[in-house]
Amino acid sequence: MEESINETLLLRFLDKETTREENDAVLRWVSDSEKNRSEFRKLHQAHHLSKLHYFKAKIDVDEAWNKLNGLLPTVKKQHQLILPDILWKVAASVLLVVAGGLGSLWMSGYFSGRDQSAMIQLKASKGEKSQAILADGSLVWLNSQTTLKYDALNPRQITLDGEAFFEVEKDSNHPFEVITASGMKVIVTGTKFNLRSFAGEPFVETTLEEGEVLIEGSDNKLQAQLEAGQQAQYTIRDNSTRVRNVSPELYSLWKNNELRFTDISFGELVPRIERWFGVTITLGNIGKNNDRFTMTIKTESLRELLNMMQLTSKFTYEINGEQVKINF
Repeated sequence: MEESINETLLLRFLDKETTREENDAVLRWVSDSEKNRSEFRKLHQAHHLSKLHYFKAKIDVDEAWNKLNGLLPTVKKQHQLILPDILWKVAASVLLVVAGGLGSLWMSGYFSGRDQSAMIQLKASKGEKSQAILADGSLVWLNSQTTLKYDALNPRQITLDGEAFFEVEKDSNHPFEVITASGMKVIVTGTKFNLRSFAGEPFVETTLEEGEVLIEGSDNKLQAQLEAGQQAQYTIRDNSTRVRNVSPELYSLWKNNELRFTDISFGELVPRIERWFGVTITLGNIGKNNDRFTMTIKTESLRELLNMMQLTSKFTYEINGEQVKINF
């Protein structure tokens, strides 16, 4: 059953003036229904407009106010928005962490009247995961140590460093593009997919749950067209793509606080453990270790995980805060 919420509380939330208990109340209300999420997006949009200062953009203030007034949700008016003399002609990005317990999300923005841009950056901290609503209504989950950037003037073109799961709002007239550091692009109109592209890793992995996606290489040429249940692994070094059939839900378990590995080497496993637990691992004398692991991590601590790994692999470890040393 849906509950109403005080508009003053929402505005205080947007101004970062609420307590942890009030934050939980807002997040519960937003997560309760699509109607609530829609109301919040509109108020968030209006709130950003009220905070923006002068930009070098010629605009009809009366027309802008009429548009803004139409965005305000129909809740009790206990807090009056004060608009600056000149409003920016495009509403800023709409963002919200809606899943309590998933960790924190850092947002920063850079607004430029000269360049007519509003760059937004989302970042999930080390060892944490977050969920957000983008300006076009698309949902995104960010895995640990992931950074996502986009211009609020062009919210359907994203750059990604890390791993994210997207539920893209359908808009056939405006394709949604995710650009990786390698130059590889994923292009969709409305679908669900997981994209893994960490700097330093030799490949980019795209796993499709619903719909279809196009994969373009760094040369902007079509590499593959995926259907639901397929995964594309793009090799950065030679600009090539390999497509295979998979169970896509296994590759997005991380967003539900579950991580699964299948036949993975020690070296491949270490960076994933580091991101999952927010630690730094130093390997000593790994040598010719050829051990491979298949496991699922849910609520296990780092120590419990390492103890399980010791059942099939010979090594010792030391944990000192966020520093972990493994010797073979």
